[in-house]
Amino acid sequence: MNIDRLLNRFMDYVRCDSESRDELGFCEKLEAELRELGMEVRRDGCGSEFGSNGFNIYARMDGRGDPLLFCAHMDTVAPGKGINPVVEDGVIRSDGSTVLGADDKSGVAAIMEALASLADSGDEHRTVEVLFTISEEVGLLGSKNADYSPILSRSAVVLDSSSVGCIINNAPATVRISARVHGRSAHAAVAPKTGAHALKAACAAIAAMPCGYVGDDTVMNVGTMACPGKTNIVPALAEFDMEIRSFSQEELEARIAQSEAALREACAEFGTTYEFIVDRQTEVLYVDPTSPIVEELRSAFVSLGRTPRVERTYGGSDATWLHKNGIAALNVGTGMQAVHGVSEHIAIADLADTARLVERLMR
Repeated sequence: MNIDRLLNRFMDYVRCDSESRDELGFCEKLEAELRELGMEVRRDGCGSEFGSNGFNIYARMDGRGDPLLFCAHMDTVAPGKGINPVVEDGVIRSDGSTVLGADDKSGVAAIMEALASLADSGDEHRTVEVLFTISEEVGLLGSKNADYSPILSRSAVVLDSSSVGCIINNAPATVRISARVHGRSAHAAVAPKTGAHALKAACAAIAAMPCGYVGDDTVMNVGTMACPGKTNIVPALAEFDMEIRSFSQEELEARIAQSEAALREACAEFGTTYEFIVDRQTEVLYVDPTSPIVEELRSAFVSLGRTPRVERTYGGSDATWLHKNGIAALNVGTGMQAVHGVSEHIAIADLADTARLVERLMR
C-alpha cells in the first residue's frame, strides 16, 4: 500500500463535491477509476427515484475463493461544498467552514487504495466486489433501492463507522412517523368554542409519548412540529414527525401502537381527527458474532495491532439493506471523528490502517 497515494486520493475525493442527491461528479470520477483498474463496472439508475443526479456503482474483480463485498457511500452531509482539507500533526481536517467528508470518503478511499495496491502487486486474491452508494445520509436511499442481483458475495464489510477495531454486528429497526392533526378553525376571540384545536391535540399527544431511551432496546424521539396560522385563529392543522428505533421488532410494533393510541386519545379529547403515516426505514440487522466473517475481521484487526471488539449501535448504515437482501454485512470503523460537523477529522494513521485492513481481507 502506498500511504502518500492514499493521502492524495483521500484529499482529492473530499475536494470533489457530493452532498446528498448531488453526487454525479463523484460518481463519474469513481466509475472511471474503477474501469482504469480493469474491473467490471456497472451503474444503476435508482437516483431518479428519490431526486438524486447520481447513481450507485457496482464493480467486481474476479479471483479465487469466496467473494467478499466492500461497501461505502459517496454522499456527504452539508455543508459539503468547496471542502478544503488541511493536514496538521498527522490529522486531516477541513478549514473549518465545511465538513471534511471523511464520512464516508475515508471508506471509499480505503477501498480504492486497496484495489490499486492489489492490482499493482499482481498477487492472487479472492473475488472482490464493490458497492458504492448514493444518498445514504438522507435515509439510506441508495442501498434501499439498489439492484442486488449482480452481487455474488454472501458477506460484506461496510466502512462507515468511527473507531478502528470496532465491528458493528447489530443495528435497530427504524421507523419514521408523520402525524397530521386536523381540527376546525374559528375566530379565537369571537367564537373559540366552535373550533377544534389541532395544536392542543397534537401537544397533548406528544406529551403522552416517551422520548429518549425506552428500556434497554428502544429509543424514541419527536423531532419536528409545525402549525401554520395566526394568533387570533384556532388552528385547523398541526403536524409533527417522530422516529422510533428498536433492536426488538416486537417492541417496535408495540411502541408504534402506543404512539398512535396517544394521538387517538388526544384527538378524541379535542374533537379533532388525525393521519398517522408510518415509513419503515430499516429492519433489524444482526450478524452472529461467531460467524466466519466476524472471525476473519477479528484476525485482520489483530494482525494490524488493533484490538477488535464487536458492538451494537443505534446508528444506521447501508449494512442494514445489505442484510435485508441476504448478505451478512458488518459495519467497521475507519477512524473518522466528529462527523456531520465542521470539526470532523481523521488521523492519517487510522486511514492507513483501514486501507491495510481492506487489502488484507481482499487477499
